[in-house]
Amino acid sequence: MFGNKINRKIIIWTTLIGGFISSLVKWGSEVNMPPRVPGEISPPAAHIDAWLGWLGINSHSLDYIYQGATVLGAVTLYHWLFSFAFAFVYVFIAFFWNKIRLWYGAFYGLIITVVMHGFFIPLLGFRHPAYDPEGTVGWLWNLNGYELWSEILGHIYWGVSIEICMIAVLAHFSRPIYGEWHK
Repeated sequence: MFGNKINRKIIIWTTLIGGFISSLVKWGSEVNMPPRVPGEISPPAAHIDAWLGWLGINSHSLDYIYQGATVLGAVTLYHWLFSFAFAFVYVFIAFFWNKIRLWYGAFYGLIITVVMHGFFIPLLGFRHPAYDPEGTVGWLWNLNGYELWSEILGHIYWGVSIEICMIAVLAHFSRPIYGEWHK
């Protein structure tokens, strides 16, 4: 399956480069279009608090000050780790099913939005929008337009950035940038 040494290198390098670049892209997209209202806890912060709180780790455990601004270190690390994981998932799926690369990775970004923000995050109870006073679960159809568009566009940018990194890695290893590269 992955017996070819070049295929393994493509998967590893796309995961590393794509994970790094895509984490910056996703983070940067949220600066322009914040997905949540000020003061509202993000799903990553809620996950950290719920899952690691018993270890004494919370969403503010790794906070640091940079030029007078507080940076949520644990939440940033969480987003980075997810970017590496989802870059790996992207290139792994692309190895078997090239259609995931549709629209230069935008298709993958849309899938992640629907699966994570439309299903898993609300299912696990980590999304209750502050702008809904009744505490409604944050399924995609319950999100306001600002949050919905921020997540959709942010994940599209994120998926496309992983694809661009994959194209660069494929070109480096002299593999076709379109179609099946693992023959």
